[in-house]
Amino acid sequence: MTGLTRATVSGAVADLENDGMIAEVGVGPSKSGKPPILLKFVDEARCLIGLDLAENEFRGAIVNLRGEIKHRLNWPINGGDVSGTLASIDALIDRLRRLSTSPLLGIGIGAPGLIDSQHGVVRYAAKLDWREIRLGEMLARKHGLPVHIANDCQAAALAEFTFGNGNGHEPNLIVIKASQGIGAGIVLNRQLFCGDRFGAGELGHLVINEGGDPCRCGHRGCLETVVGSESILRAARGIAAGDPGSLLHRFAGAPERIDIDAVARALEAGDGTLRSMVAEAGRILGIALANLVGILNVHRLILAGSLTRLGPALLDPVRREIGRRSLSALADETVVAVSGLGEDIVILGAAALLLNNELKLP
Repeated sequence: MTGLTRATVSGAVADLENDGMIAEVGVGPSKSGKPPILLKFVDEARCLIGLDLAENEFRGAIVNLRGEIKHRLNWPINGGDVSGTLASIDALIDRLRRLSTSPLLGIGIGAPGLIDSQHGVVRYAAKLDWREIRLGEMLARKHGLPVHIANDCQAAALAEFTFGNGNGHEPNLIVIKASQGIGAGIVLNRQLFCGDRFGAGELGHLVINEGGDPCRCGHRGCLETVVGSESILRAARGIAAGDPGSLLHRFAGAPERIDIDAVARALEAGDGTLRSMVAEAGRILGIALANLVGILNVHRLILAGSLTRLGPALLDPVRREIGRRSLSALADETVVAVSGLGEDIVILGAAALLLNNELKLP
């Protein structure tokens, strides 16, 4: 099944046993010959540091070999220049290292933008205003640990493939991360697909509204300027400011205090104007996803990110639009679901990236 020889497998197992990372747990059934020895990973034999650099503050965690988060930290982004941002990352790593109770396997990172994972280079990240930052090399040299980096949406896809409901059984899936930015991570034939120049799944910067709002990438009317969380919140604050009777006031008070949770609660309470606005955002997102269905014909589309808190008000229009704009034979077999990994999805994907590169798992 793996193409590996018996000697190669035995050698790899012996190395893992010597490192205390696997242990014998008994013997298995055998119809003839010597019964097989059953092995399992020792969950706490190593810790992993997983970082999510894609939100308004950096997030990090200590993760064990089973993908269980042992400690979490949020960290403010220091300053607006590269050196200040890097100082924040270093400080977060230092704090997490002090929380680790086992030897560290390394550092995995999910970051926004075009990421050359092979060389650990952030080619371009509009959100952080980074170009050609050799982040992997810099952090490995400073912290003395292996460092592996992927785009945050691609990391989210790895997390879903490794730790999600499919747990590696589905060979193909797409994770659409809908938060401040919009992007897709694509797994094809059990392998992360990054594209020729690392940009596969960059949906957020497709221009869908000519002459629309300016985007950080330099274009106008990109998908994330219409569907991203900042756009949703700006529209919600406009609704609240113009309507003293809006249910948003019940959950947030002043318009400037409205966040995604307040929007979700107002939707649940039945705010019709808000529901119409969110439905239009869902319709536009559905148009983008219908293109994925037609191009890739992947049956599992998993939504992740903060916008999933908006529930059916967003998801139902997404599903309807996929049905309207895709070949029915494909759309009828496409499942659009919400990830069960919550806000930890990028951190867990960073951990999966580390496991894959350092231990060749899953």
